Amino acid sequence: MRSLLLGTILGGLTAFLWSTTSWELLGWHEASVHAFPNEAEVVAAMTAKPLESGVYLLPSAPKADGLTDEQFKTLQAAATEKFQRGPIVFAAVRSGGFGSFSKAIAIQLLSLMAAAGLLTWLLLQTSGMSYRRRVLFLAVAGLTASVIVDLPNWNWWGFSGAYTAVNLVDFTLTWLLAGLVIAKVAKRSS
Repeated sequence: MRSLLLGTILGGLTAFLWSTTSWELLGWHEASVHAFPNEAEVVAAMTAKPLESGVYLLPSAPKADGLTDEQFKTLQAAATEKFQRGPIVFAAVRSGGFGSFSKAIAIQLLSLMAAAGLLTWLLLQTSGMSYRRRVLFLAVAGLTASVIVDLPNWNWWGFSGAYTAVNLVDFTLTWLLAGLVIAKVAKRSS
């Protein structure tokens, strides 16, 4: 239990410190994100008929509610053609703005501690690995998490190659650095 607690707290703090450095000082995440050249017009279009917070997809998929099979197939064919032609937008909208930065920082720290706790638990399920292999195990776990999330976003929603590559490297580095700490403090009891 002590190893799990130490790995959770110290690994989470290490991941948080790297994440803060990565996002706030390196600038590589921002470099892979484009700005709308007509931002004011986009905001005006989004606020003309206010959107509720949530995830949006453009073009949207047709809903089958109240339609005959034939009507739905027609709408589905039109939607498929729109997807083929583009543009496609996959967007997370927060209609009320960001809110409290302090709250977001606290949630980020707790999220990374939860991830560190899960990874510490995974590491504690292993045996017979050297310190170096334990660190590598955690770095590969970080890379795996990014592959699970970021490659589908690149494939399906058009997340850029640069954005995806930065995330793949960043997740690997996050859990490599946190892994240096977790592998040191997370020891199986005999």
